[in-house]
Amino acid sequence: MFSTKTGILLIMLLVSSINIFSQGAEEKKLGWFFEGKLAGLWAGGNSESFTIGLGATLKHIWTNSELRFDAGGLQTESSTITRTAVGTTEDFQINEDKKTEKTAELIFLRGRYDYNFTEHFYAFGGLDWLRNRFAGINSRTLIAAGVGNKWVDNADIRFKTDYSFTYSFQNDVVENPFAKTNFPGVRFAYDFWYKLTASTDFESIFIADWNLDNTDDIRFDFYNALPIKISEVFTLKPSLQLLWRNDPSLTEIDLFATDGTPTGSKVLTPLKNMDSLFSLTLVVNL
Repeated sequence: MFSTKTGILLIMLLVSSINIFSQGAEEKKLGWFFEGKLAGLWAGGNSESFTIGLGATLKHIWTNSELRFDAGGLQTESSTITRTAVGTTEDFQINEDKKTEKTAELIFLRGRYDYNFTEHFYAFGGLDWLRNRFAGINSRTLIAAGVGNKWVDNADIRFKTDYSFTYSFQNDVVENPFAKTNFPGVRFAYDFWYKLTASTDFESIFIADWNLDNTDDIRFDFYNALPIKISEVFTLKPSLQLLWRNDPSLTEIDLFATDGTPTGSKVLTPLKNMDSLFSLTLVVNL
């Protein structure tokens, strides 16, 4: 049964929600801003691996517009050690053969210009470039143009959505004979930010791309981070990014007979649909 206490609680929640979403946007800081990012991981011993990630954001904010450039990437090299013994069982010498190879690589460049027509409506144009060879993409350039809505933007919370038409130029590591490399598309995206505490934020960005030439080709880019401010300049940012594609690129593999004998032929097969990227990044804000 609906009690008085329950009613008071609902009213308090409603008032607090209205207060958050009705605050005016905080006063903008205009000019140039730079943010650098560095992430790394090294493991040694019986096996070795080294991962490094670099990133940078440069943007200029005017009263009614914003220009932004993003660049970054990561690379992982792994080493395996093969040991052999030469001699007799009682007198032998150990030889080690170390093989190092690249096991992950992703590089991206982005540029975008936004113009605000009103406090809640804007238009934008952007250019993205991506290389992810281990996902089968040698290079992909995407041009986007569209509009968006700022639903709320204040000192505690920000939420906006984008809607755009795109055109992509894609070059795969292994060519798919049944797919076009240049194709139109549509994109939906949201950008959500919330101040959890005085020193901790939550960020969530979602991008969905739909290939209009091949309607089975749908891509999702889902990014979530928890920036923790450790000083006025430095921020520690753990993040998880999920890259999903319904119709992934192809890879070429060797074909063996049923008895295990190499046939000398190769076949095409799809790569996995999902890539997961977890990082712990040190961010420098200038």
